[in-house]
Amino acid sequence: MEFGISNYYIIGELITCWVSLLICTNIFLTFSLYDRRQRFFLYASSSTLFSSLLNIISVYLISHFDESLLVISTIVTTLYFLALLVCPFIMSCYVFDIAFSDPRKRRFLFSLAGIIQTIYMIVVLINIKTGWIFRYDTAEGYVRGPIKYITYILSALYGLTIIVTIIMQRKFMARRIFYVFMIYPFISLVFVGIQFFHPFVILTGVASFTSVLFAYITVQSYMIEVDYRSGLTRESRLRRRIAMRKNGGVFFVIEIEKTNILQANLDTKQFDHLLLQIGSIMLAYFPRDAYILPGNRFAAVGKTIEEVKKKSKSISTDFNSLSSLMLPYLPIRLECRSAALEFTKEGSDFESMIDVINNMLSKARTNNDYSLQICDEAVFLDMERKRQIFRILKRELTLESEKFQVWFQPIFSIKEKKFVYLEALSRLKDTELGDISPAEFVQVAENKGLVERLGFIAFEKVCKFIAENRDFVNTVSINFSVHQMLNPNIVENVLGTIKRFGLSPSNIVMEITESIFIDNYDFVMQNMLRLTEAGVKFYLDDFGTGYSNLTNVVALPFSTIKIDRSLVLMMEESEKGKRLFNDLVSTFKSGGFKILVEGVETNSQREHVEKAGADYIQGFLYSRPLPPQACVDLLRRYAD
Repeated sequence: MEFGISNYYIIGELITCWVSLLICTNIFLTFSLYDRRQRFFLYASSSTLFSSLLNIISVYLISHFDESLLVISTIVTTLYFLALLVCPFIMSCYVFDIAFSDPRKRRFLFSLAGIIQTIYMIVVLINIKTGWIFRYDTAEGYVRGPIKYITYILSALYGLTIIVTIIMQRKFMARRIFYVFMIYPFISLVFVGIQFFHPFVILTGVASFTSVLFAYITVQSYMIEVDYRSGLTRESRLRRRIAMRKNGGVFFVIEIEKTNILQANLDTKQFDHLLLQIGSIMLAYFPRDAYILPGNRFAAVGKTIEEVKKKSKSISTDFNSLSSLMLPYLPIRLECRSAALEFTKEGSDFESMIDVINNMLSKARTNNDYSLQICDEAVFLDMERKRQIFRILKRELTLESEKFQVWFQPIFSIKEKKFVYLEALSRLKDTELGDISPAEFVQVAENKGLVERLGFIAFEKVCKFIAENRDFVNTVSINFSVHQMLNPNIVENVLGTIKRFGLSPSNIVMEITESIFIDNYDFVMQNMLRLTEAGVKFYLDDFGTGYSNLTNVVALPFSTIKIDRSLVLMMEESEKGKRLFNDLVSTFKSGGFKILVEGVETNSQREHVEKAGADYIQGFLYSRPLPPQACVDLLRRYAD
């Protein structure tokens, strides 16, 4: 038998069985079963393997039909028809899974396809009695029934469903995926057509499997290195691309600002659509060299600095246009920072390059600079300085350190006409680099994973200061970072430290900014409630900067709202600014909050703040931040 059974040619089905088995084995061996979409391919390949084996057995039984084999022939052929359309059904569901991010829509389409598939299977099962699809006759053997073309019709229906789905959702899909699934049904159609006109050439399994193989190679394996939401290649390929550039090039990175706010305010479909549009912009300027990095950063490799400068301006313009286009549901304008680094074949170590890029972007954030940052000698000097600061922090972040200090700025009560408590502020003094500003060393701590340690050491120093100066110091407020508030043991750490120094929870005010709630609202809120019940107070810091949500302010246990200096300056600029400031203070006061205004430096500002109804003032008008002993001396003089 030359890969045939009587007049039937089954070479295609044999190859289908073998390759289906290889794909199933590959999915198992690569542990891809953890990926839901890989499981679709496992099920599709398994069903094709099963139906092709049944088809081969069925063809053999048809060719060697004997009355004694009537029952077994009917069972095998029935099983074949049951398995035949499982693969098109699964691949349709795979497309629904890719095309729709809304789980409800996916479930509806899965159910609809499932109903069609179930009806077909019922028809196949009752065919044993009706003979609508096929029957076995003792005289004629295998006989096709009146609805023998039902499998062709349903295959075409599944293919049409895939095409319609892809066209409807094309705006939300990467181009490559769109084109692959537009072609996908026509691949099956070619083999179905050959089978239709040449019934003795058995290609039903080939028709299903060739399409599956095409999708597996072009889409699923592609998704291993390509982010399907943006259509951009992942970091792994970027690393290889840079290593393989014979003539060097320019490494270009774009960082989208405030992606946490975007994610918090957009649903999954809207955010995925935003990423896809950003990906399309990147591909328009760097068709073969656009990439997505962790943290929703985007990268490209250009040839020259001048080319990257020009394209960077165009990309910024396109981002502005995209912001306007998506204005109905975009909570903030799309803003980005960018940096570029020229590299050679010899100097193309990816980790070192990322370090340089991160340093440039960090500096741009500190300086509020949105222009393209280009690497020069100053960048490398700045990196070396940050490395030195990191070494200093690792050495000095201890309770005993005299270089890592906590200074204090008194808070003045308008009603009581005296200082009522202090705010703690971290300082790094008298190091080998001299005095290092908080803006600089806190940024290094954040980038190097030391910010949580820094915060808790500062908190310990505050508790020690209160314990040693109980006669003059009653309450101190201290800022807690996102990293500290997301620590699972935050409540135990805070209350344990307070107890260790013999203090009461009422001695401590924890200041937090609203950005903390964007990532894990429920977790932070539960910990705030536990600490509040213990007696710790919470202040909302920096209200008026960045993202502010009144719902969070009202829902959470804040006792005081700290109004940022920027609103004080706004108040001075115009009557409108003054009215807005007064209304803001009035709104919070009516909600039962105390108001602390920071950054007050002139008597004019003080008068405006007092008239608005604020409770506390903090600023250089009353006192600059002071070292511990100088602060105690100031409080002693006021007490006297």
